[in-house]
Amino acid sequence: MTSRAKNKQKILILGLGRYATGSGVSAALYFAKKGEEVIVTDAFPANEVKDNVAQLKKFKNVKFHLGGLSLKDVEWADIIAKNPGVRRNDPMYIHAKKLGKPIINDVSIFFEKCPCKTIGITGTRGKSTTTAWIGDMLKRSGKKVYVGGNITVSPLTFLLKLKKTDIAVIELSSWMLETCGEVGISPNIAVWTNVMRDHLNTYDGIEDYAEAKAQIMRHQKPSDVFIPNLDDKLISGYVYEAPSVVKGFSYKKKVKSSAWISKNKIVIKDGKKITEVISINNIGLSGKHNIKNALAAIVAAKEAGATLRGIRESLAKFTGMPYRQEIIATKNGITFVNDTTSTTPDAASAAIERFADKNRTLHWICGGAEKDLPYDDLATLVALHSSNIDIQVLDGTAYKRFASAMKKRGIQYTKNESLKSAFNNCLSKAKKGDIILLSPACASFGLFKNEFDRGDQFNELVKKH
Repeated sequence: MTSRAKNKQKILILGLGRYATGSGVSAALYFAKKGEEVIVTDAFPANEVKDNVAQLKKFKNVKFHLGGLSLKDVEWADIIAKNPGVRRNDPMYIHAKKLGKPIINDVSIFFEKCPCKTIGITGTRGKSTTTAWIGDMLKRSGKKVYVGGNITVSPLTFLLKLKKTDIAVIELSSWMLETCGEVGISPNIAVWTNVMRDHLNTYDGIEDYAEAKAQIMRHQKPSDVFIPNLDDKLISGYVYEAPSVVKGFSYKKKVKSSAWISKNKIVIKDGKKITEVISINNIGLSGKHNIKNALAAIVAAKEAGATLRGIRESLAKFTGMPYRQEIIATKNGITFVNDTTSTTPDAASAAIERFADKNRTLHWICGGAEKDLPYDDLATLVALHSSNIDIQVLDGTAYKRFASAMKKRGIQYTKNESLKSAFNNCLSKAKKGDIILLSPACASFGLFKNEFDRGDQFNELVKKH
């Protein structure tokens, strides 16, 4: 046996996944190209992940164990590369932990190998928009920027392209951060937008969920920067635990604030100098939540070297992310809005607050898979607009909980077996000036491949209309 063969590591990819540039397949490609022995697993059968299998077929050092899971694969491996979609109650993951196997993911590999400055962004809501906005501010400032992470593009896809002077902006989910925490690694600049109730079918309460998010700053160096939302009570509790420099953001000036609102304008603090950036009325993205996203993005981009000119230009011109309260089209006076990434009641509430109006009807398509989240606050908000909201609910595991909350407040709704049925019901009632909004308040599991597939199907229905 050659020394090269002796030195080969045995890598288990725990969850190939279905995203073409996702965590699982990107980690598999990374190790396959390095010549390691790789076994790729997924609970889905081969036909469900065929496109990603095709990416790996040419590698003789890669084997596939698909459509079922075996604990023997965990015992075989030297290292477990876990897809963020694999939850902490997964038997394979539990077995790996029991055996003390090193557990990594694509993001932890990236942070370890990355030659340039890294910015990580997490939060229940706003992390995708903030991630893209930071990237836009830096690009408009003349920086070479790469954006990836939880927005379905693994940073491993561009790792080898990076130079020391580049900047990597990475969106991070709680599941990605759990593994980063196990490895003991955090980004140079860490942004935490908020903590809201989410994934309570996975976590033991919101505090447990917040602790997973907190891994974004837990392993920073003293010279690194932590950018927390100081208006969020849960996040504020972590401020004095940060091992790094704290430069937060808030609506009103606070002790650790580096950006806030003063006289309807965003201002930033740099040392003792305070600078007006822009009037909030001139920000291109509407909605109160986007003011918070802007504050977070400004602090992070400035810290990474963005110019004031680049920041101001981005604030005025950035148009946002697809699938997030995205206005798709207006046809025959009816406006269609795609908010498919709204997978929680809090997220749907934000959309309703933005689009509900006494002078028109909001035709709301919602419902889907259960995440063990309460719908009471959402139902209370809907009740305030009940005379102007037509509710079309998709059948799914969250239906009973959703229906119960609505019934308690006397809110009427229509149950649908498919997105097409819900869409057609909206069309049959909609008049000029109305809005048809997809904002599910639920996960997509069991009904669609993922939330983006749900959004794409909605867009296709709009296109055909």
